[in-house]
Amino acid sequence: MTVETLIETLDLPERFPFPYLPEQFTPEEEQVLNRFFTNVDRPVFAIHGLPQEVVGAMFSRYSRVEKSVRRVFLDEFWKSPELGMQNITDHLAESGDGDVESARARAEKFYRRVFAEYGDDSVIQMGGVHVAFEGVSQIAAKAIEDQRIGAAYIEKSTRYVDFGGRVSGHFLFMEEPELMKSPFAEEFLRWNNAAFEAYNRHLPTAVDFFRQKYPIENQVFLNPKTGEEISYSDILDDKEKQKAERAYERALKAKAFDTVRVFLPATTVTNLGAHFSGQAAENTVNKMMASEHGEVRMLGFMAYQELMKVAPSFFQNVDHRHGKTARAYLRDVREKAKTVALGETDKISERGVGVSVRLVDWDSDADVKIAAQYIYTRQGKPRLSKAAILDWARGVKEKELREEPNLRWSPHLTVQVIGASMPDRSATGLSRRNKLPRAFEHADAEVEFNVDFGIYRDLQRNRMSSTERLPLSADEVTIPREFKEEGIESVLTDYLQLAAWTRSLNTAIQNSGDKGLSEVSEYVTLFGNKMRFNVRANIRQWVFFAELRTIEGGHPSYRRALQIATRQIGIAMPFLKHLFTHVNWEKDVGLGRLRAEINTQNKLGEAQ
Repeated sequence: MTVETLIETLDLPERFPFPYLPEQFTPEEEQVLNRFFTNVDRPVFAIHGLPQEVVGAMFSRYSRVEKSVRRVFLDEFWKSPELGMQNITDHLAESGDGDVESARARAEKFYRRVFAEYGDDSVIQMGGVHVAFEGVSQIAAKAIEDQRIGAAYIEKSTRYVDFGGRVSGHFLFMEEPELMKSPFAEEFLRWNNAAFEAYNRHLPTAVDFFRQKYPIENQVFLNPKTGEEISYSDILDDKEKQKAERAYERALKAKAFDTVRVFLPATTVTNLGAHFSGQAAENTVNKMMASEHGEVRMLGFMAYQELMKVAPSFFQNVDHRHGKTARAYLRDVREKAKTVALGETDKISERGVGVSVRLVDWDSDADVKIAAQYIYTRQGKPRLSKAAILDWARGVKEKELREEPNLRWSPHLTVQVIGASMPDRSATGLSRRNKLPRAFEHADAEVEFNVDFGIYRDLQRNRMSSTERLPLSADEVTIPREFKEEGIESVLTDYLQLAAWTRSLNTAIQNSGDKGLSEVSEYVTLFGNKMRFNVRANIRQWVFFAELRTIEGGHPSYRRALQIATRQIGIAMPFLKHLFTHVNWEKDVGLGRLRAEINTQNKLGEAQ
């Protein structure tokens, strides 16, 4: 298959959906960038030849500034005398033979020989690539990040970056190709512009609202020398006072960003960086090229083109009959799923209408499975089989339930085995980073969320789980609690009006009778629109997930969602309740980012 044939099978859009404007670099800057980036003028590019620590730090910085990653590299890494990047890369260049093309050709020949001897899947699991995507919609970002194994992502954050800017007068939204060819094009553009205008209009309102609600005089800061809490008025040193004010302003703005992001549409473009193992990269590229969305297919093809420049052997099955078969299979799976009829829907009754978070399934033998795994891996002699230990554990539980019919769980297994095997995670010095043992991976639970799209964005890419979502719908919106408070009434009025317009336009697109338009209707939704998705994960993962996503610096919406999920898991499996040690149960942590911002300012002060 030629590249031209591959392009024909993908049905790509005629142009990049966001009006991408290549950044202007000086000839000297281009010379530097060409050493490490596969191009200097396209929105998708791979990164090569840099130390892994530099790439990781660069992408982390990338998520919190409005700059492109290439500009971040030039301004904050290449030119930094502290990092000495120029000396490092000059040394790397001098240590080789200087013939990059010759070295690459030898490497490709070597890889082909190794692949033939050991199998390509085994080898490409050990390699890795970095790729950046700029100017991509929220729909595309979630498609890129839908890879659980061998991948890591970092995305431009809605709580640190102002998304209200423009590129050549154009707000930061992509023009979905199908919609732009349709009769809805004009209204689609007006709707996008209105959403961003509302976001810009109400961001200052939110900042002022939170400044009055959480005045700096009422905040608690930390004395960097003693670690003791101190009020703003008790800070006497001018330099320390300035650090406290900077931390307060950053936390205040993060709170405002968190609140008004519900106005942003799903078309909002973001920048993200990804690191893939070779195998994950190949899988991701094929999945993207098989997407129902033209934007995602285009990004997949662009990523393939750039990654072929740095690791061509990793992608030998993309432009090949194996790749063609893989993409056809993915498309068939999607289309077949659409033909499945639910059946007699009138006989299905909905429970708990309006419930936002619900535990829908859990392992009724969790005590047996966790205890059996503990015993299996900790046993001495004789070396018993797992089957024998499971049979014993089931027998213990069955005997106890016969003697006590009201029991649901085995006291012997939950107290004498599981309880006795776990140290106290609340002990001094332990934190959420001290995870449960792997025995807890042998039982699981499933939670369904019906919450705003913004929460899905925060949870989907995060951890090992089986997470799937329904298509985005504009039927319902989540109303932030703050919108109902005095002094912010105008924000609620605008939000409800925008939500009604979104629902009307989305419905019209879905009812147009055009299958292609119907498939892209989810682009016409807001961050605040509700979306159903379910998460199935093992107990070890749920504990880590809950403790991570309820920290005081987390977004208020997903903090509440994980608090509810944790409470329900604890009710269903009470013997696990005490293991969720580091869940933060506070409902309102105020300026949740303040402590983290104080720590950042103190560390910056130490580094100067």
